[in-house]
Amino acid sequence: MNNIKISVLMPAYNSENFISKSIESIINQSFSNYEIIIVDDGSNDSTKEIIEMYSRKNGKIRFFSKSNSGITESLNYGLKFCEGKWIARLDADDLCNFNRLKKQLLVAESSNKLGLIGSDAIFINKFDRNLFHYSYPSNNKKLRTNLFSCKKFFPHSSAFYNRELVDSLGGYRHRAGMAEDWDLWLRIALKKEIKNINEPLVKIRLHDRQVSKKFYKNQAYDTRIIVIANLLKTKKRYDPIEVFNDDEFNNFKIQISKRLKKLGFNNFLEFRSSAKHPFLKRFNFLLILLKYINKPFYIFTFLKFKFFSKTIQINIAENLTIN
Repeated sequence: MNNIKISVLMPAYNSENFISKSIESIINQSFSNYEIIIVDDGSNDSTKEIIEMYSRKNGKIRFFSKSNSGITESLNYGLKFCEGKWIARLDADDLCNFNRLKKQLLVAESSNKLGLIGSDAIFINKFDRNLFHYSYPSNNKKLRTNLFSCKKFFPHSSAFYNRELVDSLGGYRHRAGMAEDWDLWLRIALKKEIKNINEPLVKIRLHDRQVSKKFYKNQAYDTRIIVIANLLKTKKRYDPIEVFNDDEFNNFKIQISKRLKKLGFNNFLEFRSSAKHPFLKRFNFLLILLKYINKPFYIFTFLKFKFFSKTIQINIAENLTIN
């Protein structure tokens, strides 16, 4: 296995508080045949200086800097320089388990049917304190179902994927918005199998500056839009992300957003946000329901989207008309 190279891809933006620990968690891996591709997305803090310090000391680190343009362009920019057969993703505020690369490579090389491998995760706070452990389905069928149902799926920082496959798919797509990873996983799932290792090989940091926390609602809408786009690709043989011009794609997004809002999607997101709160996770789910006892529509929409998301999205896709 040591003759197989792994590229660790890390985009960074204003990550001075955490990036040193993230880099150290890779440098200290039990597997040694790796390179670290770090792309600084125009940081205006000391992120760049920290990366430069590490790159001078460690020849495995390849550092690239560009003007600020967002995570999707940073990821695609970094992909161009990755030389490994497999790519391990890691955000600049997250951490790798000591054996992460070794264990994911062993699974990845166990079958030529695999294109994407993830892992369970431990969520931590800004002080590195463990908050909770989250587990995800392990088999391909359940993971595919969860992708199309917008249910729990392993975090981007645990993703380990085949470089040639992702290159052939065109990498991440800018039109996917804040669901650039979900969109890529859906496209990988049409070509190869997906697997999750039921062991926490990464630690995902929760903090106030986290993009997914600040723009939680935007990400949720983008994910549904991307799923519907991929459903159209598989069921009606056209991909709105690829074939629509800018005006048509914006209209596509607006129509889907309006339909989701009409179905109570905002209420679902509010309810789910409360249910996922680390503090509330310590209490019985019934206590969360009591919070909304006088808002039965919130409970109804939560149950509707939780158990019938795929059906809802299929119905939207089948009845969608683009003006």
